[in-house]
Amino acid sequence: MIRFVPVLTDKLSEPYSSDENCFGYIGYDMAAGDIECGKCVFRLNGYTMDVCYVEVLNDDAETEEGLIRSALNYGANRNVYIAYYKAETAVSVAKLLGFEEDENGVLSGDIPSLLKGSCCKGKKEN
Repeated sequence: MIRFVPVLTDKLSEPYSSDENCFGYIGYDMAAGDIECGKCVFRLNGYTMDVCYVEVLNDDAETEEGLIRSALNYGANRNVYIAYYKAETAVSVAKLLGFEEDENGVLSGDIPSLLKGSCCKGKKEN
């Protein structure tokens, strides 16, 4: 069974684990049994959130999607409405979920629309 669980700050990668940067960051680990499959780091900012980092060990679009959706769901359950995608990886997956790029290249979207977006199964773009 695959599980998504929040992690302690000390398990986050740099720069998110350092003392001066750790305030407000939350991490999710995805694991199948005892094998870690990936992680996602995000930050809540009132009614907005930033998805800062996505790492998947096997570069699988479905795993990336699961981590991003878990972060969005976490934010939605805490009254966050707008999400900004700032991670350098899994950008094509974020776009498939419905994140839209503005004229400055910033990806964003409202969480209700993002959570009901299309799945990425078999759709990963390079």
